[in-house]
Amino acid sequence: MPEQVVAYLDIQPAGTYVDMTVGSGGHARLILQASAPTGQLIAIDRDAQALEMARQQLAEFGQRVKFFQRRFSELPDVLAEAGVEQVNGILIDTGISMDQMLDLERGFSSRSRSSLDMRMDRRQKLTAYDVVNRYSQQQLYRVLRLTGREREARKVASRIVSFREGSGPIRTTAQLGELIAATVAKRDWGKHRNPAARYLMAIRVEVNDEIDELRRGLQVAVEALQPAQGRLVVLTWAGHEHGLVRRELRRLQHPCTCPPALPCRCGKQPLIELVVDKPLSPSEAEVRRNPSSHSCRLHVAQALGTTKQSGYKQAIEGDRQMGYDI
Repeated sequence: MPEQVVAYLDIQPAGTYVDMTVGSGGHARLILQASAPTGQLIAIDRDAQALEMARQQLAEFGQRVKFFQRRFSELPDVLAEAGVEQVNGILIDTGISMDQMLDLERGFSSRSRSSLDMRMDRRQKLTAYDVVNRYSQQQLYRVLRLTGREREARKVASRIVSFREGSGPIRTTAQLGELIAATVAKRDWGKHRNPAARYLMAIRVEVNDEIDELRRGLQVAVEALQPAQGRLVVLTWAGHEHGLVRRELRRLQHPCTCPPALPCRCGKQPLIELVVDKPLSPSEAEVRRNPSSHSCRLHVAQALGTTKQSGYKQAIEGDRQMGYDI
């Protein structure tokens, strides 16, 4: 949904923008073009390979773009390093890129027979191999229930443990995918649907701490926006991402935790308002052009004109007003 991303970011010439998942630089290029001639872009990605690709793709924009290999939650450090306090717009594109999926050496794809890795940032220690071969059955179940199929997740966790105890470690994503598919496959699976895909995604989410990073990323992104004008655009691709982003944005829009019938005592002020109340879906024409976009949802929020306070500061102030010992 590139056109909608640019439109809802409401890009201004000479503005400063952040692409928190720059990938190969597709959205970044559109932002830089729309903010010409002097707009600035801060390009962030956890993946060193993706960042290097973006450097090459965006080289023509010179000093207008700065690159950082960081996580979502590290945005405040990035802005401090870049000498920026607040920005006009931020884009977060969740999940995994097609470039990462097609690189079989990375182990994201069920066709990968080279490694069971799945790390977006190869500097980190935890890999999918560690999750699959060292987590207990209960820990694996906790990871796999992200699929929403709790009974089936228990079965898959049990099968993984029994296999590794009897046959040794599971070493590749393809081997893991085949084991999971044999455990859960049903007659009504479509011929183009991999029954292991949702479980491989759950393991990838665990390896990269994607849920907590996305939650933290939304908070720090909202706090970095220019009051009364800064826009946040988020693209989500899976059910757990859709729900998490909706909940977090609504919490940032209505942060008060006081009983509805009583006056507010917590002191927590709204930081955003939702620009689109319901996440947007791609058009039928776009899905025909790009079938993988069918699950994409676009969320948009705008910073309010109130004085910004971080969630932590708001919580402290609320506790102080309530008379709690802090």
